[in-house]
Amino acid sequence: DAQGAAEVLRERGGGVTATFYDEAMAAPGAPSMLPLAESPWLPVYEEAARWIGNDPVIDLGCGTGRFAQALYSQTRRAPYLGIDFSPDALDEAKSGFAPSVRKYEGITFSEQDLTRWKPRDDLAGNSTFTCLEVLEHLDGDLDLVGRIPPGFRLIFSVPNYPSEAHVRDFRTVGAIWERYAALLTFTRWSLIDLDGAHAIHLLDCKRRIESW
Repeated sequence: DAQGAAEVLRERGGGVTATFYDEAMAAPGAPSMLPLAESPWLPVYEEAARWIGNDPVIDLGCGTGRFAQALYSQTRRAPYLGIDFSPDALDEAKSGFAPSVRKYEGITFSEQDLTRWKPRDDLAGNSTFTCLEVLEHLDGDLDLVGRIPPGFRLIFSVPNYPSEAHVRDFRTVGAIWERYAALLTFTRWSLIDLDGAHAIHLLDCKRRIESW
């Protein structure tokens, strides 16, 4: 279930290695390895994909690529860049897209540590950053959000329930506002139920221009 999945993924800032993350994220039978249709996070992925439409996407913490699959399950053609520091998770993500299929030509994956990631200077103005089920695992979440270029769109999700894997959780949308309002302007919010006991906040934001 969603709680069990979260308990497997301990936060990166606490010293978890890429090897540990590989074992937790990309091991056979892990929730993140389930087919998209069976993923506990499918409702989050589908709603985020609906919000994005056909804008170019930079996906921070793309994991095993199930969100990328949700994006391209329809008629999407815009470029997608998935970033993660787990080579095993990225291998799984890449395996979901046949290079010979024309509609997948704009999909790329890059192995990078989000604690050191920096955006490219030549981003398309309509690029959307996504960060789904990642920020709650990071001590340096504010630093990561702060490196998104001012004026750009960010769609992110965080849980409303505690877990051993979470550095923090957010029982209310007000708690999210208190943590991120200095960096983000909020334009849309949805609370997505997972199983009747756990829910995910999904937020559509713009990186504040006046906050660097």
